[in-house]
Amino acid sequence: MSLPSIQRVLLQSVAESDPEGRFVDVDNIQAYYKIAIPQYHKNLLQNQQQLPYEPHKPVILCLHHILGNQYTWRFHMQPLAEATGCHVISYDRVSFGFTERPVQWEEGKNPYTQMASVDFAVQLLIQLGYGAKKVVLIGVSAGASISCYIAIKYPHLVHSLILLGPALRPEDQGPPSMSCHILGTAPGRLFLKAALYQYLPMPKLYHDINAVPDFETMVRPCYRVPLTLPNFYEAIAWLFKYFIPLEVLPNKHIFLQFPILYLVGDDDKFTNESIHKEIFEEMLVDAPENAKLEYHVLKYCGHLPQEEKPQEVLDVLIDFLKRLNV
Repeated sequence: MSLPSIQRVLLQSVAESDPEGRFVDVDNIQAYYKIAIPQYHKNLLQNQQQLPYEPHKPVILCLHHILGNQYTWRFHMQPLAEATGCHVISYDRVSFGFTERPVQWEEGKNPYTQMASVDFAVQLLIQLGYGAKKVVLIGVSAGASISCYIAIKYPHLVHSLILLGPALRPEDQGPPSMSCHILGTAPGRLFLKAALYQYLPMPKLYHDINAVPDFETMVRPCYRVPLTLPNFYEAIAWLFKYFIPLEVLPNKHIFLQFPILYLVGDDDKFTNESIHKEIFEEMLVDAPENAKLEYHVLKYCGHLPQEEKPQEVLDVLIDFLKRLNV
């Protein structure tokens, strides 16, 4: 058996400070994830009893934004598990958090493309034993575009979509192509190193950073810890170098067959709320008659509602899922 790479050993040693975090191998990449399960499931496991088989219960998968990590869902996972009886999973996407950053890959298996992110999420669920379950996909920003494309490519797996500040247009999913090319070079990495350490998380993400719970003591450190991990800047450069936006809206006729909650902040500085409203109204035109599509705007909130208004987001999510009989 070959020895684990230095990168894997270091990632595991840094991540072990959080006892809830776990690693799983997904397509030869060590992925960092967390699972929240209802307390009564924990009690059964502690008593060495088998978990009840509930085929009607979906699993909930949370997908974070670019330069974020699974930490962004810290206020939502356990409450969602308790309210719905579902298992709730979050993970660090490739390039982010404590998930491994490959330095080489086979031809046709580049892990840093947007399409690879779609397949990675599905393979993660399979590796964790949830491959036969329907999935409630909760995605924020670029995580929402990946969620929609999972529904496009794997519609048989999807239960419903919850989209927070979604980046559905190509121009909203990442930097312009020229910027991507520059950031994907060695000089671009140097720029990223200086800029991210100084400005991450970007104040522009929020309506008011002073309103974000534990911003200085918890949020800022959890964004910046990954900057110190092996191959962070190389991976971000590869992400930009190979970045091709997902064609989400041209295929919206597929994901519109699922219940959708579209939730935005009124002060989203990346995609203006009026643009979100326009996209949603276009979706309504093409939606089937029995479609369950809901649109919510949170006041005094920016691009990341789950961080700036965690309780309000949680209340809306739980209400939506309960009305879907989850």
